[in-house]
Amino acid sequence: MQQKSRLLAILTYKCPRCRQGDLFTYQFFDAPLKFDKMNKQCPHCGIRFEKEPGFFFGAMFISYAINVALLLVIGFALYFLFDDPALWVYIVTVPTLVVLLLPFIFRISRTLYLYWLGDIRYDNPYSKKVN
Repeated sequence: MQQKSRLLAILTYKCPRCRQGDLFTYQFFDAPLKFDKMNKQCPHCGIRFEKEPGFFFGAMFISYAINVALLLVIGFALYFLFDDPALWVYIVTVPTLVVLLLPFIFRISRTLYLYWLGDIRYDNPYSKKVN
């Protein structure tokens, strides 16, 4: 069993405690329309992900911040790389990219929220002393 870094575990949507179990029921490319189905507990270590009803409501604010950053990056990229195209290009491009990236933004915002505010500490199996 290989130890995963925190960043790799976040990017692959793994449990914050064991960094082995999947947070989401389906892999994204296996069932793209079921991107929001999340495991109730870790299939590897058994810890509950949702501490209380509505726990992931706060992930909405992370999602909002990611969407604002995405909007700014797309807007500046269009302005500087394509020499300020017509208004309709902004109106079509920005919402299209936000909708296409919605599954990724949903998953990463929940994962970040769980890692930052879930009060779950990494249980490193390599740091345990053997008697």
